[in-house]
Amino acid sequence: MHWWSSLVTISRDGLRIQRAFAAPSAIARAVLSVLLATVLGLVLDDPVAGAMASVGAFICGIGTLLSPLRHPVVNALGMAAAFSAMAVLGALVHGTTWLFLLVLAVAAFATGLWRTMGIAPGIRGCLAVIGLMITADLAPDVHGGLVIAGWIAVGTGLVVVVQLLPPYGPRFAAQRRALAVLYQSLAEASVAAGSAGLGGAAPFTAARQALDLLPQLSRPAAAAMFGLLGEAERIRRALHTVRLTVAAAGNQEALAAAAHVLGDISRTVASGREHRTPEEAWTLLESWAAVSPMRGPRDLAARLRTAEQLARRSTDDRLGDVLEPHTEVPGLYAGTPSVARTARRIRAQLHPQSPIFRHAVRLAVGVVLAEVIGRSIGGWGGLGISTHGFWVALTTMLVLFPEYGHTLARGWGRAAGAVLGGLFAWVLSLPNWTPVGLAVVAIVLAAASFVTLRTGQLMLNLWLTTWIVFLIHHVGGLPGPTAWARAADTVVGAAIAVLIFLVWPTWSTQRVPGLLAEWLRVQDRLLPELLTGYADVGATDPAAVDALRARSRQVREHLEAAVEQSHAEPAEHRGPWSSVQLEQIRTQVSTVAGCATLLGEHLPRTPQDTVPELTELVDPLHEHLTALARASAGAETVAPGALRSVFDSFTARSGLLAETPDGFGSATTSRAVLLSIATVDAVEALTATIASRHRRGRHAAA
Repeated sequence: MHWWSSLVTISRDGLRIQRAFAAPSAIARAVLSVLLATVLGLVLDDPVAGAMASVGAFICGIGTLLSPLRHPVVNALGMAAAFSAMAVLGALVHGTTWLFLLVLAVAAFATGLWRTMGIAPGIRGCLAVIGLMITADLAPDVHGGLVIAGWIAVGTGLVVVVQLLPPYGPRFAAQRRALAVLYQSLAEASVAAGSAGLGGAAPFTAARQALDLLPQLSRPAAAAMFGLLGEAERIRRALHTVRLTVAAAGNQEALAAAAHVLGDISRTVASGREHRTPEEAWTLLESWAAVSPMRGPRDLAARLRTAEQLARRSTDDRLGDVLEPHTEVPGLYAGTPSVARTARRIRAQLHPQSPIFRHAVRLAVGVVLAEVIGRSIGGWGGLGISTHGFWVALTTMLVLFPEYGHTLARGWGRAAGAVLGGLFAWVLSLPNWTPVGLAVVAIVLAAASFVTLRTGQLMLNLWLTTWIVFLIHHVGGLPGPTAWARAADTVVGAAIAVLIFLVWPTWSTQRVPGLLAEWLRVQDRLLPELLTGYADVGATDPAAVDALRARSRQVREHLEAAVEQSHAEPAEHRGPWSSVQLEQIRTQVSTVAGCATLLGEHLPRTPQDTVPELTELVDPLHEHLTALARASAGAETVAPGALRSVFDSFTARSGLLAETPDGFGSATTSRAVLLSIATVDAVEALTATIASRHRRGRHAAA
């Protein structure tokens, strides 16, 4: 993709308006907190108190709407504490510019590292740092800054209080949402063409992370949901088996029935109320399983029955009593404490090669530079707030992302929204508002910002700019054209963010070779371990296999994200593969992962199921994957067909091809042979795509 086409695509993305909204009850709570803060200002007849409490309630309210994974009260309390503490810190360093800039740099760096936890936590960190900028820039002195910080804390406290009001919804709402999305993705994948959709790791990772956040004391009560996560993994494996080993003809109606069941499970888990699947769907599934000679349909029907029972039990008020004590529920009592896990994830990013670390450094430099530039600009000839640069700095912080596409799209969307918002705010500043009218308009504008929070940067920043400029204009007694100063600050801040990214970029395209090599190194250990397991019952270490699978999922999720982000970059010439080839790699990686899943699912359970001949493939496969990992990083070349040649010689010598369904072998042996053939085919297809980089003569630094 060239620069011009990249800019066109990103500009279109930045102006796109999405139909994505937070939960109505969450939006209503956020609006109510701003309403209470505004009423407090009217009752006290103190415009500054009302405005600052509204700002605290508004920022903290946004934090509660950003993909909450923890309980709403916990989210609100954490956001309130962070924002209020930063506001107090900003008031304390207000009088010393160099100290404020130093603290700002450290806070921005920490926020950049916090991006490790995800997009929503990263934005919450940015919102907290805004509290530091507000009091450090707007406070007349330390005492005045502490007063402002106090009213901000009151506003954030109101957000915490309104989270305690009904309606409360089902228990473990965030975990239910993640599991519902997971089962819905399985429902869609079960009727999709091919099996590529079954390889998506993101829904499983999101559900696992949501459940991992539950404290140990709450986990027994969530036993059914932990069981649903385990069953989702088994259902995916059963669907893989069905698609690979069962003829496609006549299966579509049965798979559609399975999708119906999975959809009903998703709705049951999400709502906490049972959604029954019609008996016709179950009859069709069980009839299909009864007549099939293969184990896949029987496993799928049994797993769906278990998942349905767990979903029904998850609606029980006494969740902790719904499972038998001996029931095995993965992750129920295991897991690292949340604080230790967070520290470990952040510690893993503390090296110069990490894109998150480079983003953190870039964010610290960019925010400080934007603050200095904002203060140097002054008041735009009397239209703005003289010697205050926080609006430029906060725009830079909210625009600058680790990815090129997100950074440019957010910069363009926020700038366009700020200009439109400035125009609207200027129109609203023309009438002479009464205090009550001012309060009503401010609440309406805040509500519009909450509603459009997830619809895109254009709509969000339009209402956000209108609200904040309207508030500052009437509280601070500034001239009407102040709206244009805020719009100009936004444009400058967005331009600074984009320029800094282009000066020191982190291209996702250039991350793909390293991530692919890392994933292949995991497969280099996983696939030989699984093939060794066919030598004898129990020859494979289940704990080692589970650890390798977990690592494979993590790396594959990062790889898929990097491939997705690379499509927006004008840096295709910098990478070893084209966009089409990157999509092929993503699909082929998913296929290899599916083969590994099936090899593990069908490990021998009795001595009659063993296929010791397959262990001869361990060394050739290990050597091939080792060389392929080096080739993906640009260190050497691997010719396609080498592994296929070894496999053909092996099958000809061992006579295993006669064990396929066309031959005379047992069902278990033929299934193992089919899985090994599919694995070799998948690895060879990936080898051919990786080798295309060398035929094009493109080498990327490892």
